[in-house]
Amino acid sequence: MGIPIKDERALELESSKLDPSGPRARILQLVLLGLMTGLAYYVLVSLSLTPKSGLTYDVKGTRYGGPLTWPSRLFGLAHLSHGSRQLLFVFLMVALSCLWFGAIYIVRRDTRRSMTAIIVAGFGLFALVFVFTPSFMSRDIFSYIFFGRAMTVYHSNPFLLIPHARQSDIFYPLIGWKYNASVYGPVFNYLSWLVTRIAGNNVAANVLGFKVMAFVFYSGCLPMVYWLTRRVTPGKENMALAVTAWCPLLVMHTLGGGHNDVIMIALVLAGYLLYRKGYLLSGIVVVMVASLVKIVGIFALAPMVVLYVRDKQGAPLKRMIAAFAACVGVAVVLYLPFLQTLKIFKTTRHMSTMYTTSSVPKLFSWLYVKVFGGAGKASASLQLSANSRVHILFLGIAVILGILLLIGVKDYRSMVLCAAALVLVWVFTSTYILPWYLGMGLALAALTGWNITTGALIGASTIFTLYHIPGTSGGGPMFYLSIPLLLLFVIWAVVLGNSTVRKSRWFIERESETGDQEQLVSEEV
Repeated sequence: MGIPIKDERALELESSKLDPSGPRARILQLVLLGLMTGLAYYVLVSLSLTPKSGLTYDVKGTRYGGPLTWPSRLFGLAHLSHGSRQLLFVFLMVALSCLWFGAIYIVRRDTRRSMTAIIVAGFGLFALVFVFTPSFMSRDIFSYIFFGRAMTVYHSNPFLLIPHARQSDIFYPLIGWKYNASVYGPVFNYLSWLVTRIAGNNVAANVLGFKVMAFVFYSGCLPMVYWLTRRVTPGKENMALAVTAWCPLLVMHTLGGGHNDVIMIALVLAGYLLYRKGYLLSGIVVVMVASLVKIVGIFALAPMVVLYVRDKQGAPLKRMIAAFAACVGVAVVLYLPFLQTLKIFKTTRHMSTMYTTSSVPKLFSWLYVKVFGGAGKASASLQLSANSRVHILFLGIAVILGILLLIGVKDYRSMVLCAAALVLVWVFTSTYILPWYLGMGLALAALTGWNITTGALIGASTIFTLYHIPGTSGGGPMFYLSIPLLLLFVIWAVVLGNSTVRKSRWFIERESETGDQEQLVSEEV
């Protein structure tokens, strides 16, 4: 006789209670991971508020108190030696990455709404820790404020006015890029105008305004990630949320630093959402607007245009002209109030030639100088030659890989995956790269579930959590970042190349078999 239905259900419930990886156990595990992550962030922020930590930036001489300093008082963080402070920072970064991996693993196949609620609640907890702290690991937020004040206070063009020209400004001592005008698109300048218009001359209000704006756009990304994942990779919605909402890199630099990348990401996701709903040209226009926040949004726009042109519902040439006209038209309209002269792009061109110590090209530029410079000190001309040649080399690599990736765009999912891969290629080949630049690639890769590109982006994000170890700044390459990134890039390229070759062979064999069958049928007829 078979087991009665009631008894069978009872046995399933009992086994799920005994199973350490059962539904209830996973909920408890995720809650525990969230609390531990929140505690780690709490200690990290408290450490950053201790004197000489170099992790936060605010008005010189400011003293901090209240709940955010309690862990520092409890554990005596202010009295740690320089070496101990560095070890604690590295330990916290490793712990946060491990907790993030654990959360992704727990929810990888769990589609319950209760798990979704825990992920969102955890994000709210992390935001509570970071939004009300000083600018974390970056001074960019003060540059954002100045670009807004260029319009609200000085009635000038933020693409032309540099901070050094207004040394009496209350924010001037806090700005890191004193000789650079705005390198962002007009859309972000409009948002900066809005925040600084409301906040006035109050330092805290301005910083809080940009942080709240980052939090709002970051929060807006989460429901779009959930909805898009349900359409692109059903069953992986909670995994995609865990990747984006609990990513230490995004949480620290977006919520802590108030970086504007999340505004671009939110608009990209909104454009992809419109495209998925059938509003094809509208989706392209919205992603173009995202590119006018930061130019790197173009990596999400290019695959969309390719898919739009390849669509069988219309003539390719007409669709290409329509997409081009829409994008150019939007750009011209939004740039028009600032388009006094082409000098508005001067700072952007300058930034494109710069090197950061964490980039892979910086490693190769350093090797070039070592090889051709001999034992003596490298001359300025040799360094310029190294930078120029390495830049061209990696630009060529990026162009070749970009074309190959765009050729592979055939449907919506491949479009999303291509955009994530383009961001990854850019991170590996760009001479100027910072941790938060990975955000858009991570958000898009999360929509496609687990694959080599998602894994590579998660790996790169983990490596970049160690970007700002207190007291490790220097002019040479950061070997502990650039070498792992280079190895990760090689592994990703090899695995992706092998996968592409296998798929191509399978497609050719299938086409050959289909052709043979059609020939046999025709002979029989």
